[in-house]
Amino acid sequence: MSVVRLIFNRFIRQKNVGYTRPIVRIATIGVVLSCMIMVFSICISFGFKHEVSRQVFGFSGHLRIGHHQTSTTGMPEPICRNVVDWLEIDFLQFHRQAVATQIGLARTDIYNHGVHFKGVDQDYDFSFFESCLVEGRIPNLTDYTTSNDVLISRTLARMLHLELGGRLFVYFVDGTHVRARAFDISGIYESGFSTFDEKMIIGDLRHVQRLNGWNEHEVGGFEIILPSSAVRNLNNYARVFNTFLPFDLVAIPITADFPETFNWLELMDMNVIVILVIMALVIAISLISVFLVMIVEKTREIGIFKTMGMTLATLRRIFVWKVMYIAGKGMLIGNFLALTLCWIQKNFQILTLDPAMYYNKHIPVYFEWSWLIFSNIGVLSVVFLAVFLPSIAIGKVREAEAVKFS
Repeated sequence: MSVVRLIFNRFIRQKNVGYTRPIVRIATIGVVLSCMIMVFSICISFGFKHEVSRQVFGFSGHLRIGHHQTSTTGMPEPICRNVVDWLEIDFLQFHRQAVATQIGLARTDIYNHGVHFKGVDQDYDFSFFESCLVEGRIPNLTDYTTSNDVLISRTLARMLHLELGGRLFVYFVDGTHVRARAFDISGIYESGFSTFDEKMIIGDLRHVQRLNGWNEHEVGGFEIILPSSAVRNLNNYARVFNTFLPFDLVAIPITADFPETFNWLELMDMNVIVILVIMALVIAISLISVFLVMIVEKTREIGIFKTMGMTLATLRRIFVWKVMYIAGKGMLIGNFLALTLCWIQKNFQILTLDPAMYYNKHIPVYFEWSWLIFSNIGVLSVVFLAVFLPSIAIGKVREAEAVKFS
């Protein structure tokens, strides 16, 4: 082993003494806390984006296919199931489901509440509702008979004082006519998204068809469910679908129906970037202070090494990597603690939220590993660049004076 390598290894592992010791401890704690804040901000921000997006997509799909404009007669225009040649678009991976909605009034002995009845058929993807089902079962829909089963939210059940297996009476107004329908509550779900939970009822599509006077081949529109990898390119997928749709139909990304919600989610990326920059600067400034203090404390050793012929580049490298060692140690501890706490929150949901304000019952956590890895690499790069400039101070140390320095 060379002398330089021996000195380097001993200096890296050397315990800090004197006034350097508390400064290094404070700086290490600062690195740990800053790193924890970075990990929390990334995991919680992407947790909100993932959960809120999942809820919106679960209720409405990724794309909505319907008419350009609604009818001015008060009656929604139906769409024929076969108006689109779906085989022309089979080069894309997607699932389509026919839907139709109708506004009604849910009425009980003590309370009335406006609702949206969403009619679906046996091809509907209930995987989202299965994930948030708290009681009962998914409505039993078949292709040969009309089902009276409906799925309602726990919020709506509490508002109307209804229970699983009970009867739900909904009144639909068509001009001067009022038509009542009685449904059986087969299941109760809880998504935490109050915008939908307070109004949405899921039932058989045939009820809406009969209320509107449509035949079995007419629906209100189509919802398109895409793979998770396509979520970031909904506008591009919408343009592809539009090239194969008739002139009176249009494919619209569901993000366009909820601009406030998705704009709010997009702002989170900017918030995370600001936090990452601030924390990187805090870590860099803390370690620059440590670097300068170490140079002052090791002035005598620097003079001796320079007298022995050690190059300035070697001395700089030793001190820079000593600071990088402190930074790496602090970031390793910070990442471990933050990821452990995030894992606990993800699995046990200890910290709760108000669903009416945050669309979630608890603080959501999602591990976006690419952001976590690159943020750590970015911080280490900033620290390396930040301490490289102060390393010039090593060259200012004069050998003769440094040897006598105490």
